[in-house]
Amino acid sequence: MFETLIGQEKIKNKLSFYTKVKKSGGITPPIMFNGAKGLGKTEFAKQFSRGIGRPILEINCGTIRNAAQFFEQVFLTVIQDKEIAILFDECHALPKDLEEVFLTAFNTEGAKTKEVSIGDGFATFDFTQQTFLFATTEMHKIFEPLKDRMTVVDFVPYQKYELAGIIKNKFDWVNYESGLLDEIAGTVRGNARSAVKRALEIKAYCNIKNTSNMTFKRWEDLKVTLDIRPFGLSNIEVEILKTLKEHGECSLQMLSAITGMSRSALQKDAENNLLRCGFLKIDGKRHITSKGQKILETL
Repeated sequence: MFETLIGQEKIKNKLSFYTKVKKSGGITPPIMFNGAKGLGKTEFAKQFSRGIGRPILEINCGTIRNAAQFFEQVFLTVIQDKEIAILFDECHALPKDLEEVFLTAFNTEGAKTKEVSIGDGFATFDFTQQTFLFATTEMHKIFEPLKDRMTVVDFVPYQKYELAGIIKNKFDWVNYESGLLDEIAGTVRGNARSAVKRALEIKAYCNIKNTSNMTFKRWEDLKVTLDIRPFGLSNIEVEILKTLKEHGECSLQMLSAITGMSRSALQKDAENNLLRCGFLKIDGKRHITSKGQKILETL
């Protein structure tokens, strides 16, 4: 299990433990996969479900209107009395009334089944058959008592050598010139999804060129064609750095006015990668760091 996945060794160890628990006749606690976008939460959940011998049902919690809809349309039809793993993705969007039901259902204290009241009837959670998995990018929005009933596994950013491994493993028929994988890994945004996207671009390029060999020369050609920059920097991120270099420190409002981006778009999207890479710092106002100035020079 997990042999095709790179990194996140502590999570692999924890999930492997619960796989053994399941296979020895025990029950799997509700597991919360917590981490930023693109770190592999869904893929780890899928491989864990295969490891315990269960098909997986993925549910985006944003599509659940209320508890009644969930039980009528999903639980009673495809979950109850079935051997299955259920992944509630973006679980911070769970309706409040469904959170309340889960509070009761998961308060098992070792029991293998739990019957909960739903409207005029009842629903039975059978933890010997069903495994409940949750994934979120916003752990702080999860109802605290519900969070306490879950086993949390925290994803961490990938190291550069792990990103290189993900790129290599995606299409192992591609041969990379010595040292090239390390350079390519330096152009992804620190997560598995970005590394897979880069591997797909390389595969497409190799197919176009009818080759299985990726050389530095071909990589330079692909970088120019797709406008690939170090650290996966986007056009707007480069513009933010240029703005800060030209204007000095800026308030969020000033940066919004100059770039034409809304304040929330800057905070929730554009600034995140710059902060992670150490190119931007915020102490009331926005400043470009010396590292940020150096990366501008390389561009």
